[in-house]
Amino acid sequence: MSALQPIHDEPVLRCARDTGGSRAVRRRWAAGVLSGLVMLTVAGCGPKQLPLVAVYVDPQSTPQALMRQPCDDDGRVRSPELRGTRTQPSATDPSPTEEPWIGWDAPGSPEAADFPVFAPPAAWAAETRGPQSLLPGYTYELSFADPDDSYVYNGLVSFTADDLARLAPGQVLTLKGAMPREAFEDTARAAAC
Repeated sequence: MSALQPIHDEPVLRCARDTGGSRAVRRRWAAGVLSGLVMLTVAGCGPKQLPLVAVYVDPQSTPQALMRQPCDDDGRVRSPELRGTRTQPSATDPSPTEEPWIGWDAPGSPEAADFPVFAPPAAWAAETRGPQSLLPGYTYELSFADPDDSYVYNGLVSFTADDLARLAPGQVLTLKGAMPREAFEDTARAAAC
């Protein structure tokens, strides 16, 4: 018997006789790799979203903002901004658009504060864009990032004029929905980085 001859008649690999099994294996393998990549993308590649921003309407019907800073930082927030984008057609422009945005943005890392939504603290030196009032047909996002590393966490809340109109007295709107202001303060204090 030669050293190159098989010891038995059964082939070691059955790929030649396989009618589709290897395709199914490849499909399962590809699906597994794809789902793993999706999980990595969703699970840890962006900043942690924390409920650190709330909005409400005061008794004078003025939209108000609350920004809180967790993690024993020095009270600063990075690049706070308010962006409003048109989400419903207007009478003069029937096509919905995401631009131009209206609102304001503040450079640097000012201290967190409570303030009217459309009038950020003067010390922030915010640059405004468009009308500074709550408009129907717009969705607003009020946000800020960690002052030292914007990929660690950010605080944000999205809202519309209708969302604020639905709030009961004493409630604020947060990333987690409507809640009493005291619950927001407790949630913001408990937020961990």
